[in-house]
Order: sequence, then structure tokens, then C-alpha cells
Amino acid sequence: MTIFGAQGIRDAMTKSYHRHVAKFRGQVLPDDTSLHQVGLYGALATRYMVRFQPVLEVVLWAELVPFVNLNPDDGLEALAEYIVYKETPLDAKRDWLSDQIKKGLSLLGDEEREAIEIVANMNKIVWMELV
Repeated sequence: MTIFGAQGIRDAMTKSYHRHVAKFRGQVLPDDTSLHQVGLYGALATRYMVRFQPVLEVVLWAELVPFVNLNPDDGLEALAEYIVYKETPLDAKRDWLSDQIKKGLSLLGDEEREAIEIVANMNKIVWMELV
């Protein structure tokens, strides 16, 4: 595992995701909450905390929407790449990430997608640049 640069970010996000999934495996989760959601949420919230950025739950969930809707492997990889894009944009696989975000959003109904895009625009969620 590398600790610097884009690959370091990817590795840290993957490790954090798996740590959160392992912590909650076998526990009773709230209705409609999957281990995948727990892993993504935990990894993103942890990233914000270690960078001393505020964590607003409603914004965090809105930011996770495209990644939650992907299968777990793709969702995790896309979230990690998204953080690379946010922190070191020149090192990100931008086209691939854009495709994954669009795919995740396409799995929403029209009204749901419109609502999440309104929230994303209001809160300046960075993935909107890639849609």
C-alpha cells in the first residue's frame, strides 16, 4: 500500500471501506441499509474527518448517491477515484469516473435523480462537474 499521491488515496479509501464493512458485518442495520452503504459512508466520512472538513450527513448521503447505486466493487472503486478527482484532479481517471457517476445516477427514477441533482447543485457537490 502506498501512502502518497493518487494511489495512496485509492488505497486509503479502500482500506477504510473494508474496515467499516468488517466492523458492521453481522450487526443489525437500519432498514434499507446495506453493508455497501455503511462502507461507502464510513470511508467518505472518515476522509472528511482526517482532512478536518465538516461532515454534514445529508450532504454526505447526497454525495454518495451515484456510488451507492453501483455494484459494491465498482461503487468502491468509483468513490476512491472521486476522492482522487477532488484532491488531485490531474491524477484522476476522469472519463472512467464520469461514466461511473452517470451510470449510478441512471439507476435512479427521473424524480429521484432531479431531486438529488438539486441537492448536489445547492451543496456544490463536486461530481456534478462530471455529469
